[in-house]
Amino acid sequence: MNDINLNLATGVSNASGLLPEDRDLVKELVDVWRKKRRRNLLREDYYLCHVRVKDLGISMPDSLAKKIDPRVDWPRKAVHALADRSVLDGFTASDEVVQAELMEICAANGLNELYRKNLIGALKHCCGFWTVTSGDDARPVISAYPATAASAVWDDSSKTIRAGLVMVESKARGGERVPMAIDVYTADAIISLRFRGGAWRAEYLEHSMGRPLMEHMPYGPTLERPFGTSRITRSVMSITDDAIRQRARMEVAAESSTLPQIWLLGTYKRVTDGGNKFDASMGAVNEITKDADGDRPTVWQSAQLQMAPLTEYLRQLACQMSAVTNVPVSFFGVSNDNPSSSDAIAASLEPLVIDARNMNRDNGSALRNVAYMALAVLHGTDFATERDAGYNVTANFLPAAYPSVVSQSDALLKQVQSIPKIANSDVSLEMLGYTADQIKRINSDSRRAQGRAVVEQLIAGGTEDSNAAVQEGA
Repeated sequence: MNDINLNLATGVSNASGLLPEDRDLVKELVDVWRKKRRRNLLREDYYLCHVRVKDLGISMPDSLAKKIDPRVDWPRKAVHALADRSVLDGFTASDEVVQAELMEICAANGLNELYRKNLIGALKHCCGFWTVTSGDDARPVISAYPATAASAVWDDSSKTIRAGLVMVESKARGGERVPMAIDVYTADAIISLRFRGGAWRAEYLEHSMGRPLMEHMPYGPTLERPFGTSRITRSVMSITDDAIRQRARMEVAAESSTLPQIWLLGTYKRVTDGGNKFDASMGAVNEITKDADGDRPTVWQSAQLQMAPLTEYLRQLACQMSAVTNVPVSFFGVSNDNPSSSDAIAASLEPLVIDARNMNRDNGSALRNVAYMALAVLHGTDFATERDAGYNVTANFLPAAYPSVVSQSDALLKQVQSIPKIANSDVSLEMLGYTADQIKRINSDSRRAQGRAVVEQLIAGGTEDSNAAVQEGA
């Protein structure tokens, strides 16, 4: 660890302009970031397949262990398999004006795309962070930060974060990133800390939100771990290490089984042509003559190495990874000899779908708070005012199960028959997987068609009245 990062907490907490009552809080936040950073970077290495084989020194020579460099991307697959089933589709609100404002905020910040990036970071490290600030035009600016560049401290009494920190700017020094600009979010201010001229300086930007302008988005939070847990658990990393070693063994075995192992017993010198050990196996016709005493060597060939036991062990590791992550084993490159039925595929995906639905519920709560803060910035109010205004803001996600259109339509038809009022609600369109923009266009086109029909009826009615008047006059 770089000396600057080791002494970062002391340097930042002693920044000029930083109020004495905030020094302990800033030091605590920097310490949390620094202590968690090593494990977060380790998980990042597993996600990026930067982890090399950890040889046990039993079945592989050191020379081969250095040359063979197998990689396994199962941790990345465990992250993306779940992230692909959580697709944000904007917000809905009971107030049409507020919903239009939220759609504009989402479009201006690219929130749907930004959500996926933040979600991947949350699944890798345990949580991601959102911040809401005011832009130059007083419009809300929503930003996302991974746990490698942010930290927060929890408040058990309010069940929210008490304060948070993000690394806004860093530079590469000594083989790692060293923070140069830090923002600390408290309930009444943003503390801007900048490293300039060899020292840290603090500047306060006060706000009236009534809470930190920061929200955490955890994966799998519990009472003991409110910031969640990583998808790349210790079990996932251990199984990945085993799989990388097995890949290395399979490489060695594949090279060894390319040529048969032939041994000549009873020779007094090398009899292969030119001392080339491949000649005896590659030649079309091979001959071994008698020696001066009339004796000839005995030829013995060892059994060819079988790859089946090696591939079977790799299959077992894939099954263990599937059990740990709830990801179907086929996602890890292991397939069955017989094709699975649609029911079997759906059953194998059910645990992953349940995880995605639970995650969407938790993430929806975090995104709702982000939306209320964005509305507060836009309206010039505070978080509590927007939360208690009765907008009923909800974050929408596409169906996690990704069923076919036919099965979706059949399920919706049965529900409409049981509850007819669903047919007149936008919920039915959401259940079919239509996006918020598509639903808006459908409603607009429907209103336009209804207006055109009313006009045509009025014109038709006026023509009939005129014809009737003419007939009466005649």
